[in-house]
Amino acid sequence: MKLVQIVAIPHGEAPEKIRAAWIGTTIPLADTEASQPNIWIPRGVLGKEHGFFAKVKRFFGFPVTEQPSVGYVVEVLAAIEALRAHAPAAATWWEQHTPHLIKPGRKFLFDAACCKEVSTGAP
Repeated sequence: MKLVQIVAIPHGEAPEKIRAAWIGTTIPLADTEASQPNIWIPRGVLGKEHGFFAKVKRFFGFPVTEQPSVGYVVEVLAAIEALRAHAPAAATWWEQHTPHLIKPGRKFLFDAACCKEVSTGAP
């Protein structure tokens, strides 16, 4: 199993103190068809670019903030579980503010610059 440790504040829509709480958390990488890290199109976690106006902007060809990013993909449930062990209040924030993400199969993308690959010691 491959792991990443969050070593810097990740980018994102969550408040800075919530994003900073990830620092020091070690999370298993999600199973993906692509190698990791890789280039992904991130989506905001709070839905700022998913609403009606974002759809209208896309329809007329106006850019939204979805820019390709090099990063690591993790399962949301595994990430929240790891965060709870490290910073319980931050995990609670995610559960309260992003319940639509706290489901099996949902993924978080952490930009590569805030991550460090960690060895599990297994071959």
